[in-house]
Amino acid sequence: MVIEATPTFFSPLPTLNNRSIQVLIGDGTDMSEEISEEPTVDSEEEEAPELTIEEHQEALKKSRWNVFMYLGLAVVLFGFALFPFMSLTLSVDEGIGSIDTTVDVIGLSPGGEDFTDIPVEMEIVVQSLPTDVQSIEVFMIKNAEGCEATDGSVEKTRNLLQQGNSEHPNSYLLINDPVESQTYDVEFSVDPGKYCIQIVVDTQSQNFQGINVESEIDIYPAQFPLATIGVICLLLSAFAFIGAQKHGKFVKGLVEPKSEISVEDAVLAQTTSTRITAGPSGPPTGPTGPPAAGPTGPPAAGPTGPPAAGPSGAPEVASPVVQEVVETPVVVEEQVEAVADVYEDQGDGWFFRRLPDGSYDQTVYVVEDGQYVPYVEPEA
Repeated sequence: MVIEATPTFFSPLPTLNNRSIQVLIGDGTDMSEEISEEPTVDSEEEEAPELTIEEHQEALKKSRWNVFMYLGLAVVLFGFALFPFMSLTLSVDEGIGSIDTTVDVIGLSPGGEDFTDIPVEMEIVVQSLPTDVQSIEVFMIKNAEGCEATDGSVEKTRNLLQQGNSEHPNSYLLINDPVESQTYDVEFSVDPGKYCIQIVVDTQSQNFQGINVESEIDIYPAQFPLATIGVICLLLSAFAFIGAQKHGKFVKGLVEPKSEISVEDAVLAQTTSTRITAGPSGPPTGPTGPPAAGPTGPPAAGPTGPPAAGPSGAPEVASPVVQEVVETPVVVEEQVEAVADVYEDQGDGWFFRRLPDGSYDQTVYVVEDGQYVPYVEPEA
């Protein structure tokens, strides 16, 4: 880098010959200007169109048909899965004490011993046996040539089954000390292939006269695949039933609308539920104490006799007295009408007034001109 001029405080910036520095300090385009904003497209989700009542009814009809169809298929498939597609009957030869036959077992089971193996059911019916019979052996030997093999592979596999060293041991059964008129059930699980089925009766004397042993063999090659498809049909029937319930509920809601609750019933129900939820605010309030006591006794006794006799002559000032006597009955009459007091006769023309609250007025009353007036002693 070469600086052409010595910079001072008042001089302009020096000229730089370094290209990289010039690029850094040069007026370049802003990075934000180079980045162009990509337009965003708002993808509007397509709303699923609502089905009409006719479409719901058609979907309900199809769902119900699917339920019955898948149920029917499942029943048919399970029925065929339990049906033996291969059956045969074998009888032990009385001359040699054994029987063998070649069987081709078909199916979808892979190799090895697993749950997909093809079930084979045998029913050994023992009708008659020699007295020295020791056992009955049942073999199901897998061989590409069946019972016609001449290389000794059948005898080798037979020995391995007897010793328990076979790769597929679930194809051998030993019946010790068989009993006449007895039936023995045998169940094998095998893979698809060609098999040699052998039933051998062992005796000590090798005398097989009088042997009568038969076997009924049933093979179920399609049990596993048909049962699997039947289970799938059951699941599809269940889904169809759920869809039928959904469409049926919608159609029923449109065809038979529920009656709406009136405003009064709604308010009443809400008020009732609120009261039940709140419960009582407290125990009922009763009287805080005993009732007020009545009068402790009868009213005070009145005068014991008639009032004393007045003066023999008229009093000097009689007008004020007469005026008081005339005005007083008017006030008493208003009080009687207002409070409806009761006057009790005490005898000899004396009366006591009983107030409405049960108490007695201590003033003595007499009757004058048909009215009760307080008794006033005459002046001497």
